[in-house]
Amino acid sequence: MLWDVVSDLRRWPDWNPAVAEADLDGPLAEGATGHYAPSRRMLGALHRRTAPAFTVTHVEPGRSLVLRQPQPGGGQDIVWSLEERDGGTVFTQRVSLDGPLEQQFGLTAGEPLVRGFAAQCARLYRLAVPARPGPSHDAARPGPLTVVAGGNGYLGTLLASDLVCSGYDVALLTHSFRPSPFRQIVWDGKSAGDWSTQLGAEERLNLVNLVGLSLDRPGTPENLEKLRASRVEPTRALVEASRTWNRAVERWVQQSAVGIYGDSPEPMDESSPPPSNVPGLAAVVREWEDAFDGAAASNSIVLRTAVIIERDAAILSRLTTPARLGAGGHLGTGSQWFSWIHITDWLRAVRAGLGLPLSAAEGTLELPNGVVNATSPHPVQNRELMAHIRELVGIPVGIPAPAPLLRAAAGVLRTNPALALESIRALPGVLKSAGFEFRYPQLTAAFRELAA
Repeated sequence: MLWDVVSDLRRWPDWNPAVAEADLDGPLAEGATGHYAPSRRMLGALHRRTAPAFTVTHVEPGRSLVLRQPQPGGGQDIVWSLEERDGGTVFTQRVSLDGPLEQQFGLTAGEPLVRGFAAQCARLYRLAVPARPGPSHDAARPGPLTVVAGGNGYLGTLLASDLVCSGYDVALLTHSFRPSPFRQIVWDGKSAGDWSTQLGAEERLNLVNLVGLSLDRPGTPENLEKLRASRVEPTRALVEASRTWNRAVERWVQQSAVGIYGDSPEPMDESSPPPSNVPGLAAVVREWEDAFDGAAASNSIVLRTAVIIERDAAILSRLTTPARLGAGGHLGTGSQWFSWIHITDWLRAVRAGLGLPLSAAEGTLELPNGVVNATSPHPVQNRELMAHIRELVGIPVGIPAPAPLLRAAAGVLRTNPALALESIRALPGVLKSAGFEFRYPQLTAAFRELAA
C-alpha cells in the first residue's frame, strides 16, 4: 500500500533522491521526532551537524502526514497527503517555509525535495506495486508495451512516470543504464541491435520518440548540426528497425516542434504549410519530420510541441533567475508571439495519440494520423509572458532587454536568443476539431498552478 511506504520514514530515500537518510526516534505519532539528511554531500554534512530534529505535527493514518523541520527564525513544513479519486490514489507533496530566511532555505532545502516530483511518484508506485515477473514485460498490466525513446530526458521522464503511475507497461530506450524506476533498454540511437530484436518480438507495441538534445543552446552551425543529428539519426534508426519487425507499431507518437513554422506573427495551424527555405532551428525540425517518413505504424501522429509549462522546465529557470534580480522586463520588442502548453495538456495529448484514456476520469479521444499541434489555443505575446514571470517571483517591475543586449548576453548564458525573439503563433486546429478540452487554455491558469 502507498501509505505503508510514505509513512515509513526509513524508505523516504528510496523514492526521493534528494534525501540520503531518514528515521524516526520512535513509533509514528503526533509529537514524535526524527532526523533526515539531504543527499547533497556538503549540505547533508552541514544538516547532520547543525539541524535540530524534525517533529511529526500531524498524522491521519492512510490520509496525511506532516513533518516540521525547525530552521533559524522559522521552519519548513513537509506535507504528504493521499486521496482516493477516480479509482486511484492522488499523492500530493507540499513543502512550505516561513521565517526571515525563507527564500534562502527554500532554494537550498525546500526546492530539492520537490524537484522531479513525477519520478518520485513513479518510484513510490514501484515500491507500493512492484512489477510482476514476466518473460519480456509485465503481462498483467493493461494494453501494449509503450516504449519511450529518449525516456531518460526531461519530457520522457514525465511521460513514463505518468504512464507507470496509471498502471501501464513502459520501457525506455536509453544510451546507458542509470538509476531509474523504469525498465530500460540500451541502444546507440544509430544502428539495429538487441534493442530492435526485443521490440520486434513484442506482441503489441506503442512507441513515443522524444529523442533529441535540448534546443536551448547557441545557434552556431556546430550546435545546429548536433541538434539535427540528435533527432534525425535516432528517428531514422527507429523507422528502419520498424520495417523489420513482425508486426507494425500499433500507435507511434513522433515528437516535433512548432518551431517548424519559423519566425512569423501570423497564426499557424496544421493546415499552414511550414516555410521551406528558412534556416536555423526551423530547418532542423523539417529534417526531423522528414526522417519519420516510412515508419511501419498502424496509427501515427507528428506532435508539434510548443514550449512546455511545468515547474521544472528549463525555460522557467532561464526567465525567473533574471526576473528575481530585477531584469524581468519584456524581451526584444515584447510583441513577439509565444506558443506554449501546460504539461498536463501535453501528457493528455500524448495519451490521445497512444489511444489511452486522457486521464483516470476521462475516456479516449481519437486523433487522425498526421500532424498535431500540441499547443494552447491562446498563445501570448512576450510582454504578457514576462508579466506572469514577474508575478511568479514576486518582483512587480523588471528592466526590459532589447534584442542587441539579449543576443550579447545569450553567448555568455549559452542559450539561443532566437528562442525568445522569434515569433511563433501556433494553434491546435486538430486537437480542437477532435474535441480535446484543454485543462489550461489560458496562461494565467497555467502560472496559477505553478505558484500553487
